[in-house]
Parts: sequence; structure tokens; C-alpha cells
Amino acid sequence: MNRHVFSMALAVAVIAAAAAPAWANVYASGLEQTGSASFDYVLNENADSGVTVEVWEVGGGMVYSESLGAQAKGAQSWNWNLTGYQAGKTYKAKITAADDGYGGWTQISTDDTPTSFYIPVGVSVNRNDTSSNFGSVYVSNAGGGTTGFGRNTPEGLYRLKADISEVNSGTAGVTWGGSSGPWKSAIGADDRVYVVDLSNDLVHDVAPDLSSAVQLIDASNRTANQWVGAVVVEGTQAAGNRKIYLADVNYNDTARKGLIQYNLGGNATVASGDTGTQYIGPGYYAFYPYDYVRDSNGDWYDAQYRYDATQAPAISKFLDSAPPINSAAWQTAPTGPSGEILNGGYCLDIYEPLGWVAYGNYYDGFVHVFNMADGSYITGFDAGTRMRDIAFDAAGNIYTVDNMTEWLRVWSPGLGANSFTTESGFILVPEPAAIILLALGGLACARRRRAA
Repeated sequence: MNRHVFSMALAVAVIAAAAAPAWANVYASGLEQTGSASFDYVLNENADSGVTVEVWEVGGGMVYSESLGAQAKGAQSWNWNLTGYQAGKTYKAKITAADDGYGGWTQISTDDTPTSFYIPVGVSVNRNDTSSNFGSVYVSNAGGGTTGFGRNTPEGLYRLKADISEVNSGTAGVTWGGSSGPWKSAIGADDRVYVVDLSNDLVHDVAPDLSSAVQLIDASNRTANQWVGAVVVEGTQAAGNRKIYLADVNYNDTARKGLIQYNLGGNATVASGDTGTQYIGPGYYAFYPYDYVRDSNGDWYDAQYRYDATQAPAISKFLDSAPPINSAAWQTAPTGPSGEILNGGYCLDIYEPLGWVAYGNYYDGFVHVFNMADGSYITGFDAGTRMRDIAFDAAGNIYTVDNMTEWLRVWSPGLGANSFTTESGFILVPEPAAIILLALGGLACARRRRAA
């Protein structure tokens, strides 16, 4: 469980409605054990205010703390000197990265080769904080070509670390379809990446390393006019409780437009002939329900794509109830407090620690942030030209993809000094050889004391 500590006077006014404010522009990601008492990690940004590692006894208290000072963005490593170790006990590590932050929305990524994509239309970030994949970023590039920056990006999926260095890319063995191939994505609790193919109206369950994929539905699982434009996933196949929710974004499908639930349980794919259950819609929608996300209470948020903001709200919230749900708890107004046109709801995501729901505007590239509880406007910023997808990371930074500017970009909310604590998902159990060396070192010190 992550604990996020920050000091941000500005945030008090901005996020007064949030029950438990938590945010950071810098965090340690991808903790991966390299030895019995050592691990690597990746900082998404410079930790100018320092990094601290703590060792905690499993089921007990802290036994050791070490300040590492300021550290640079990128790959880092740490090795426990076994101070505080007791035989027969096991330990976990907690690593806190801190920074002085920013005073306003700030792009913290660099427009360079790893962030240049020809048709970037989907982005998701792994928020499973005890996973070695924590912080991994996945970009869907829906069509191959050479960007204005000069990078050739074939159609497929691209995996990056939290510091936005590329890990690998590929098709995951899928024959994607045209310029609407790999589309929006979502990451499951087991790190699997669920990617929709709008050209073929399919959804694929992709391995975190992009090595393979499983096609989850076929033509028998769709009705005649059903499109597949977005996915939400719950549970896992291993636990036998997996469900997927697919957005039917077809304006003309008056019978099924909205959100369709499929209950896979422990099955690898949706059963042949199972067309799912209408969960939200179609009665609520007159236009295009282009994206969905669900919060920890089970309530839903959607983004509606429409140029005329008076015809469809950019975001609607639905309280969970027996399906089909066709009435909203709240919906955004056509304009913001400073006259912002709140149209073009093409993509959205939530960040529950701050109580934020944000959407990206297809028509002008702005990102707008609202209060999850009541839909009131909080803040917004200019992120480009045409937002195709957005995602929050676990620390509250926003990732955007824009197919007009052809960039993946990362944005910090700029709420001042902050820190973020990441806990290891693995157990530190020092090897006997290391313990012997520790004991010998202690014995040598004792002999030196006696000799003195």
C-alpha cells in the first residue's frame, strides 16, 4: 500500500473536496529484486529533495533507514548492508522519493524519439504498486508511418519505463486493422494489458512484455452494429472473477450504444455466442460514448464525443445499480468557469487520491479536471491539439497522446513540494553467505575493540 506525503499550500484551495489529498510528481517505479537484499528501481523524474529507503520487518516495524540524497531520473539500485537484520525474520523495503515540485501544470517529459508516434491513440500506465511492472507505460500506435520529428513507428504497441525510456515494441502477434488498429487500453490487476482494435471491433488480452496476446471476443459476441472503442477490466482469470466492459461507440447503434459487460470468470475468452449484458445505455445516449472508467466504489464515468457542448456533456457520472443504467448522477456543464468550451469528450481517467476525473478534448487539445463527487470544475491546461487518450499514473501525473502533434507527453499538476512512497512486492531474505559476512564483520569489530 503506497503512502503519499506532500506539502502543498496551493492544493488546499484547489482540492478542498478531496477526502485524502495525495499526489507527487516523482516516484520510484519498477522495483525489481536483484539479490536477496538488493533491488533496482526507476525514478520517473529527478528526486531533487532526496530519496530514502526503509527496511521493515514483515508484520513488524522499521529496522533500518538510509538517506540516499538527491537522485537523477532513470535507473537506480540499492543494496541493504543488513543493519537491523535478525535471523529467521523477513523484510520488505519502502522507498520514498521527494521533490520540490512545480507551481503549475508542467510538462515533465521531453519531446524526443521515445515519445514520437505517428498515430498515437491510446495510453495506459501500470498502477499496480507492488508489481515489477509498476510505472510501465503502454502506447497504442494505430498506424505505421514516419512522424514529423522523423521517427518511423510501425503499427503496434510500445512499452516504456516510467522515465519514458523505451523498453520494446511490437504487435504481440496480433494482425491489427488499418489506422484504427490498436486503440485504447486498460491494465488489469495481474498486469495484463487489454487493448481494443476499433478497425476489427475486437479486444485482446496482451502480455505485459508484449510477447503474446489472446483475442477475447469474436463476431459471435457482437450484435450487428456494435463497435468496440474502449475497455474496462475487473478481476483476473487466475482468480476466476474476470469481467470486461466494452464501449459500443457507434452513434447509429440505438439498440446497444453504451457499455456492454462480459463475464469471463476463469475462462480464457468470452463464450461463443455470448453477446454480454447492457450495463449503461443505450437510452441515455444521443451521440458517442467514447470512453469509460470505474472507481473503487463501483461508480462509472464516461466521456461523450460531441462538438456542440450543449448536445452532450463531456463527462457523466453514473452511480452503480442494476443494469441497464440510464440516468446520470451528474454531468458536466457546457462551459467552464472562465468560459472554457467543454466539448469533445474523447477520453478520460480518474485519480481517486485527489478525487479527480479528467478528460481530453478532441477539438482543442485541452485537458480539463473535475471533482469526482459533484462534477464541479477544478482546473485545466493546454496539452496539445487533439487529445486521443489520457491516463493518470499512481502518483497523479497525467499522460496524454495527441495524433496531431504526434507526441506522448507527461504533465505534473504543479502543487508544490511532495513525496511518494513505493513498497516492494518482494521479500528481502538475506542469503546465508551475506549473513556470515555480516557476522564476521561484527566479530572483527569486537576484536579491534578488545585490542584497543
